[in-house]
Formats: sequence, C-alpha cells, structure tokens
Amino acid sequence: MDYAVRVSHYVDPATFEIQRDVIVLISGAHVVEVIVGGEVSGGLDGLARQTLEFDNAVCLPGFVNSHAHLDLSHLHGQVPSGLTFPEWAPAVIAGRGMPQAMIDAGIDDACRMMVASGTTAVLDISVGGDSAAHLAKHGLRGNLALEVLGWSGDAAEKAMARADEIVRKEFELDAERLGKDAGDAAAPAVRDGIDYSYSPHAPYSTSMELYQHAFGRAFGEGRVCTTHVAESPEEEAFIRDGTGPLPELLGKLGLDLSGFPGFGTTPISLLLGDWLMPWLGAENHRLVLVHCNYAREADFEHLAVTKPSVCWCPRSHAWFGHEPWPLARMREAGVNLVIGTDSLASNSGLDMLGEIRLAAQHPDADVTELFKAATVNGRKALGIPADAADLAIWGLPAGADDNLFKAMLANEVPLYASFSRGNLIARAI
Repeated sequence: MDYAVRVSHYVDPATFEIQRDVIVLISGAHVVEVIVGGEVSGGLDGLARQTLEFDNAVCLPGFVNSHAHLDLSHLHGQVPSGLTFPEWAPAVIAGRGMPQAMIDAGIDDACRMMVASGTTAVLDISVGGDSAAHLAKHGLRGNLALEVLGWSGDAAEKAMARADEIVRKEFELDAERLGKDAGDAAAPAVRDGIDYSYSPHAPYSTSMELYQHAFGRAFGEGRVCTTHVAESPEEEAFIRDGTGPLPELLGKLGLDLSGFPGFGTTPISLLLGDWLMPWLGAENHRLVLVHCNYAREADFEHLAVTKPSVCWCPRSHAWFGHEPWPLARMREAGVNLVIGTDSLASNSGLDMLGEIRLAAQHPDADVTELFKAATVNGRKALGIPADAADLAIWGLPAGADDNLFKAMLANEVPLYASFSRGNLIARAI
C-alpha cells in the first residue's frame, strides 16, 4: 500500500454521500479500500509506506476542469471583460502570435494555479500540443483536445493531418493507423497521465466534413470529442441565416462566405440533429459540448435524446454578459453537466471553487449538483475510473457538518493536499 490517509470527512465518489472518520488506502493510481469509522488497531502505522492525518478536513474527488485553453494563459489580465465575441476574438487571435517562451511560461503558471486550487485533471483545448509537457511536469492528469477547424473539404484533410503530426510528436508514433506515412521517426517519450482527444472548434468555423472526421475518429478510438457550440447570439444568427458580424470576422480570416444563406437551424440542432447523428447513441458523455449558452427549445429535445456532457463555464459566461444559463432545462434534459474555467483571456482565475461559487448564485442552482459537476461528472466525461486516486483534501471551517458543501463556498477553505493518479502533487501541511 502506498498511502493511508485519515480524514474527518470523506465524499464517496460513487454515491456522493459524506462519511465520517475515514481512512483512505491508496495503491498505485487507485483507491483500493475506504475504512469508515477510522479506528484501526495501532493507528495508521503499518497500513502503508506513507501516512497522512488531517483533522477537520474533507477528502473530495479532485476537481476536473472540463474546459480550458491553457495556451491562452499568457493573456491573463490583458483582455477586458464586457466585449462581444466578435470584439474579443481578434484580440485572442493576435495573442496567439506572442513568442513561444511567453506562451510556455503562461501554461506553466496555469498548471501551478490548478494544482494549488485542487484541480487534478483538465480537458485542455490545445492548438499545438504545447501543454503536454507542462501538465506532466506538475503531475496533473491531462487530456489535450487537439483543436481542428476549417470550412472546406480540403481544409478538413489538412486540419486532421496537422493533428496527426501533433500526435506523433507528443504522444505516439501510431504506425498502425498511419502506415508508411509514420516514417522512421522515434516514438516520443511516454508522459504518464497525459492523453489526447479531438476538438472541432465550432459550427461557424468548422465544416460538416471535419466534424464528422474528428468525431468519427474519436468515436472509433474511444476518445473524447469536445466542441464549442451555441456560445453567442452572433453564432446563432450566422448558423441560422448567415447574418450578423461573424461573416465579416471570418472573411478577414480568409473564408469566402459570400452568398452563404445559413443552415436554417440552431447550432446545437445542426450538430446533434444533422452532422453527428450517425454516431450518436442514447448516452454520449464523452461528447463534451461547451457553453450551450443559447440553447433553444428544439435543442433540448436533441440533448434529452443523446445526453452528451455539457460544460458550463460560469465566470467566462459572466465575463461576456450572456443571458442566464439554462441550468434547469439542462437538468430536465438529463445531460451530464460538467464545469470548466475557459481561458485566462476570459476569466480571472482557474480555481474550480470560484466557478462553483458563482454558479451557486444561479436561481436554479443546487450546490451538491454543482460539486458533482466539477468532480465525478467530469470523470465520467473524460473516462476517469470511479476508483481513481484523484483526490483533494480541504480544511473545513468549524460547524461544517450541517451543510459541508455550502460551508466550503461560504468560507476560504485551505487545500491541505491533493493526489493525481495516486501521486501526491500538492501538500500544505
């Protein structure tokens, strides 16, 4: 046994019930036993190679940040809030042109921020695979969703070919799939806990062919596929009838949209009802739809049938001043609700407790539901096993027994320690 950890409170990942006086036994990357009651003859000595004891502390499943753009972290504090999406996007595009050393430093700082705030896993939208080494360095479980976009069939082939180059460089040679195209390059070093997936950017920037290519590959390989959708009213207008400011913005990026009449539907219905329907079953938790700020009536019918994961980014949502997020309707549709931070170009931080605190102000919020969304629902979306030793141990304020989750939101609670894949990645005491 590697670790024996005693805490006063423990949140069971399977039931999400709170148990008292618990010893958690960790072997490798898994929690192998939970001893409720905490009374063991002779104490913790002899139970494991290393022991940790925390009075008045709760052991939670580690936070899963289900949507981040770590390669925009160098823009922290550089982009004002209150911009419309077409005003914000050019600033971010320009920010991607900064020196690589600055981008790398931002990613490294972001990883430190996540570790320090109890995050143990992240789904990172990655343009070039830059975050892989940094996530591994800080011990985080990382899934790099390789972003692809392009409006034409030719662009789709080029985008997926570029994604393959990143896979070969950062993850694997993949000779079985690529055949002679794999060449003779040596396979990259294995980074434990770091995997990849695919992220077609958004319906306004990505063709049906590219969506189907990326999602079809993710479906066939058992990987995550994540995409931005229904993020802004400007996207809605463009997808519906080709109007609004997005055609001008996209035209500046080299897309010829003259005469584009729109698709006559909403972004979510376009994706779930038309483009991805051949692959969708009754539950599609590994399809992560991000934002869905402007989901409409017909969209909830598709969401109820396909039950994807839907990622709410509360502070980024507020940053842009969007209309209230449709939390009650998402609950009724039965989606797998997850929570993310988005990027530091549209957020003040990457701490998941901060996201939950803001989300809890929503009139339809249930605090326990929000903690599930930020932990075990994120595990479900990323395929992290229920017994994963991805844990965060938080100090509790006095009197927290009555409503532990609300007490954590109402007080500044310290992070005592956290584990990712059974490795101790943070310890304060």
